[in-house]
Amino acid sequence: MIAINAMMVCLDLSDIDEKLVAFTRFICERLPVGKVYFVHNIKATELSDDFREWSGGVDLAGEVEGSINDIVAEQFGNAAGYEVLVSEEPNTEVILADLVKRYQIALTLLGKKMSAKSTGALGTKLLRILPCSVLVYPETATASIKKALVPIDFSDTSVHALRLSQNLAGQLGLQLEILHVYRLPTQYFPLISEEMAVSKAEQIVQERFAALQRKHRETTGVPYTLVRAANKSVAERIRLHLGKGKYDLLVLGLKGSNALPSLSFGSVPKEIYNMDLPIPLWLVYSEEVIK
Repeated sequence: MIAINAMMVCLDLSDIDEKLVAFTRFICERLPVGKVYFVHNIKATELSDDFREWSGGVDLAGEVEGSINDIVAEQFGNAAGYEVLVSEEPNTEVILADLVKRYQIALTLLGKKMSAKSTGALGTKLLRILPCSVLVYPETATASIKKALVPIDFSDTSVHALRLSQNLAGQLGLQLEILHVYRLPTQYFPLISEEMAVSKAEQIVQERFAALQRKHRETTGVPYTLVRAANKSVAERIRLHLGKGKYDLLVLGLKGSNALPSLSFGSVPKEIYNMDLPIPLWLVYSEEVIK
């Protein structure tokens, strides 16, 4: 069973905040969540001298906290215990990473605007340094999850994401599907038959699925689809598949084989994050990796 001891929701005082708080309530009403921290950092370095002179003795942090409390009261209510945290630090990524460690945050909810409105640079930095799983909620998403897709590559990372997704599916009554994108060594064509290569590749993948199901019997019965990458990247094939299946959630495992978090994000999750997907993206670290 999935139980979230502590959850952090990152707010930026834009229109997406109300959607994030409402989605947080959606999560808390369906999963056991111990406590929610609604956070915002006022970057002191971005406040101009003119603004400081104009604002005078205004308690900016207090005003921001009051605004967030109003949104939480309207959109969240008493869905779970919560606290509003407003800081004034020069580096937002560092203070958020510190909060994750201080309060043992298991999941961070991060809003994402479409690329036409934002570069997504801060989000990419946070994904690199936050020592917890991250749920990315795009501004175009809706608070309804009925069908989830889990791409796997048979690594321990993706198997962990699959098992978490199965627990999630059981608790929320979701329809779950596995996707595997495979590549062929095209440099050997036409020395070998492409048709034969496809057949052999799919046979090997089927055997790996069978081995996975023997080791993790709870995965038996979960439908899976094999897709050839061909002239597309793995991330592009995942996006194309999403458009065909009317999914509401995408779950990806984050790698943790490197000692430095900045080296453990993974190319496919990074490419997926930078796409304008209309559904939430759950990027999952296992507890072993975080430790």
